[in-house]
Amino acid sequence: MDPLWDDVGRCLIYNRINTMDNGRNKELVEQINRIEEDIFEGKSIDIREFYRLKKQLIDNKSAHGDLLELFLLLEAMLDKSNNELMNKRLNLLTIWSTIFLPLSFYTGLWGMNFDDIPFLNGDHGFYVFTGLTLVTVLIMYKYFKRNKWL
Repeated sequence: MDPLWDDVGRCLIYNRINTMDNGRNKELVEQINRIEEDIFEGKSIDIREFYRLKKQLIDNKSAHGDLLELFLLLEAMLDKSNNELMNKRLNLLTIWSTIFLPLSFYTGLWGMNFDDIPFLNGDHGFYVFTGLTLVTVLIMYKYFKRNKWL
């Protein structure tokens, strides 16, 4: 979640729900407040309950229009937090794939069935290959750390 939403947004949404409702739909307000608290605290949300409440608000749109508007705001916030998490995971996966791509190239190059590849039949070929692999991984790791991608 954005730091802006941590305290200010939470307070604003909570007060807006209670002000607009005036106690008429106490059960709906309690459900929305519970979902809102779970979103802000980073807890997992029961998706069935979430969409059951959304359906109930949509079915009674004329009576609960303001609550539906706030519920849709909470849904957008939930989508945003899920998208941020997925983007972080994909970013990490991309970085690791980028680190291992040259290693796959080295393995393919040294794994060919030719006798005249440098260091292939030499006494130190394995050590050269291992050193090249480790140096490549370390350089790429430092590059990603320096650019704050890891």
